[in-house]
Amino acid sequence: MSAEDLVKIRTETDEKYVKIEFELTENIIPAQIQEILRVFPDVKGPKHLLISGRGPIWLYGALIHKYAHLVQSVAIYDPKQGGYVVVVSHSPEVKVGDLILA
Repeated sequence: MSAEDLVKIRTETDEKYVKIEFELTENIIPAQIQEILRVFPDVKGPKHLLISGRGPIWLYGALIHKYAHLVQSVAIYDPKQGGYVVVVSHSPEVKVGDLILA
């Protein structure tokens, strides 16, 4: 099965944020991570990246690493918090630990 079949991705962009929502269609293994990362869109520039979806922690670690120095900040959705928690920031607008309600 190809990576495109393993993960479905929806992207929304506005003036401030890029939202990436993903859904895994079946369980994945770490050996598939390089192929799966290639399916995720190229995002760079003065935007805040918001990521959501159910996936293993190692996939989130790889996604954060992929985007960390390409955008102003990276935030991960936490349903318990009701928003996106900033985990990387190069912006004076937000700091690590801030909650974005977008």
